[in-house]
Amino acid sequence: MKVLYFPIIAPHSILSNDAGDYQADTLFHGLRSVLGKDLVDGYKMWHLYDTADKDTLRQLWGKGFTTYGLLPDVEIDRDDIASKIRNNYYEYIICPIHHTEIKNYAAILDTINRLLKYYSPNKIALVDGWDRAIIDVKLATKAQYFKREMYLAYEKIAKPISFSLPKEKIQELKFERESDFAPLVPAYGHFDDPHQKTYIYDTEEDYYDMYAKSFFAYTCKKAKEDDVTEGWDCMRHYEVLACGSVPFFTDIEQCSSLILTKFPKELCVKAKKIRGVYPGTKSPYDPNKDTFIGTSKQIKAGNERGYINHDEFDLDEYEDVRQQFREHTLKHLTTESMAKYLLEEMRKCSE
Repeated sequence: MKVLYFPIIAPHSILSNDAGDYQADTLFHGLRSVLGKDLVDGYKMWHLYDTADKDTLRQLWGKGFTTYGLLPDVEIDRDDIASKIRNNYYEYIICPIHHTEIKNYAAILDTINRLLKYYSPNKIALVDGWDRAIIDVKLATKAQYFKREMYLAYEKIAKPISFSLPKEKIQELKFERESDFAPLVPAYGHFDDPHQKTYIYDTEEDYYDMYAKSFFAYTCKKAKEDDVTEGWDCMRHYEVLACGSVPFFTDIEQCSSLILTKFPKELCVKAKKIRGVYPGTKSPYDPNKDTFIGTSKQIKAGNERGYINHDEFDLDEYEDVRQQFREHTLKHLTTESMAKYLLEEMRKCSE
């Protein structure tokens, strides 16, 4: 089965520091891992191959961590793609909307309309990785539409999708801990945000090691604190799990059932109830009454960010929960798992 991966991206962005796009890139990584050379990138996604310059990758979003420079740079047949499209050479065409083009509806529509001259809508996937809940209904009805931040109003015209994790980034579980709660606390973007000072890790090795040596790691939604329709998906969630730390997801209780559909939300709530764990909340917190905290704005800074009372702490329960996170990550959160999900959804629509 030949599949064309055809990101909708402005030509000037391809070789720029804006080249990275977590939704487009993690999905491509998974599809290439599953399909091998039968997945053709319409333009060479240089930043995902192991021949990419490491210094250049560090200039990309996220400092080049986790996603970039991993795939073998195998020979791919990118010749005469236009002719192959006209002759239905590919079984499916998958079009992620690059973040630099997310509001350029005219260009997106033009691309899809040109593909529809040769392919039926059930053979084309349009992947919307924008972290806002807005969907252009006209676009969504043109092809099989996959949406990252999605809510109930659109469930009849779109299917959920989310970030995923290259399985080669999943670390062996470690038992040497230096922190009860990881030093890095997600920033919330205010001008006096003290958590911004915790973003001190310049290498992936140091960043991963910080999480690996922490019992718990804070994570939460991004974007506006009072808007529960957007900003939920974030690579940090997956990186915490990759390193074997347990996510302390401060606001997961408000996440829509159509967002982060493969993420272990109930297990996140369970982790917040482990005995002897005291997050550094600005307001009184009793997980037996309510585990919801809010975003990281509700977490104190520095050494007041939280602690474990190890006389009360149930280490056996903690390790059981951590193992459940690991098993779930391996089964449901890898790029390969997400790629198989998309291909299966495409297959069902084509029957």
